[in-house]
Amino acid sequence: MTSSELIAELERERERRVLSIQSHVVHGYAGNKCSVFPLQLHGFEVDFINSVQFSNHAGNIEYLTLPTRYEHVKGQKLTEKELEELYEGLTLNNINNYTHVLTGYCGNVTFLQKIADVVKDLKQKSSETKFVCDPVMGDNGRYYTPKELMPVYRDLIIPLADVLTPNAFELGELTGSPIETEEDCLRAVDVLHAKGVKTIVVTSGVTRAQTNESLRCYASVKGSDVYRFTFPRLVGQFVGTGDVFASLLVVWLDELNGDVSEAVKRVLASMQCLIRKTSNYAQLQVDTNSRAMCELRLIQSRKDLLWPPACDQIHVEKIGK
Repeated sequence: MTSSELIAELERERERRVLSIQSHVVHGYAGNKCSVFPLQLHGFEVDFINSVQFSNHAGNIEYLTLPTRYEHVKGQKLTEKELEELYEGLTLNNINNYTHVLTGYCGNVTFLQKIADVVKDLKQKSSETKFVCDPVMGDNGRYYTPKELMPVYRDLIIPLADVLTPNAFELGELTGSPIETEEDCLRAVDVLHAKGVKTIVVTSGVTRAQTNESLRCYASVKGSDVYRFTFPRLVGQFVGTGDVFASLLVVWLDELNGDVSEAVKRVLASMQCLIRKTSNYAQLQVDTNSRAMCELRLIQSRKDLLWPPACDQIHVEKIGK
């Protein structure tokens, strides 16, 4: 990437506006703190509503011998009534005009039900509005949100979604079948296509399709192609990677007119750089034994987020239609 190309990309104007409803943390990275910056970096206007506002994230961190989580979390949770009031203000001023809606972590059933109402209203106002949903419920075989969210996602949210980005655990919960193999994954994806979702990206967690050296994700477009992506497994698991993934997917699906194969490949290229930079920094700081050293190096990775480097270690295979 030349300097002139970088400047041109930074100066490019887009007529895109995203409503992002996710969590927020004061320190570190999770939810909107992860998603808003990449979108803005690519020239998307972002209006964001924080489903919760916490001092720091409550998630597990896995990196060598570092502690697994922050000891304390303080903050507030937005109620469904407060979400309704915020959206009413947007509506009354006729500023509820969005090309995309992006949703992530939601802490309770009634709030998620209200999100469905918001999405329905926006889609009624403009049929061109795209709804990208990360159905955040859990990972690695366990929930870290209330289990009662699952039927709301399954019955209310998923039929509204244009793009869905579950991990394997969430995919299994939404379809009622555990996901261990590639075949399990693809069968479950077809179940969600039948509910109306056009594009599905299974981001991680298909355990028997992975190795100690490599990970896989899958992308499928209803009535069209299915792709397998194989890429290196890097050291560490860091909170917020799924939120960055979803925001970059919004960017590249829009930029590439729905070309899911190239879009996911570019997202993965950026993610590999971000995770590698985070992992390397954590390694240098490991003697401090600090959780803060495991926060994503999001700002430091801004060039890679804006312009994904060529990555010959990401292998894309078309495996179905």
